[in-house]
Amino acid sequence: RHDFGVVREGEIVEHSFRFRNTGNQPLLIAKADASCGCTVPSFPKEPIPPGGEGVIKVAFNSRNRVGKQNKSVLVYS
Repeated sequence: RHDFGVVREGEIVEHSFRFRNTGNQPLLIAKADASCGCTVPSFPKEPIPPGGEGVIKVAFNSRNRVGKQNKSVLVYS
């Protein structure tokens, strides 16, 4: 979870979610889907080795978005 707090309409805000592969096999992220087109995730295309770390970046474009917003990103591995 991440709370961007108060964002002005039209502003683009980003957050990086760091993670670690705690498994015993390489972790391959197949895709990441956002709940709307205003939210864009980007993720590593290369496998993350066991014990390795990666980052999923998420950008939210608040253009034409007013009021409280709740968006989600679903990550498939």
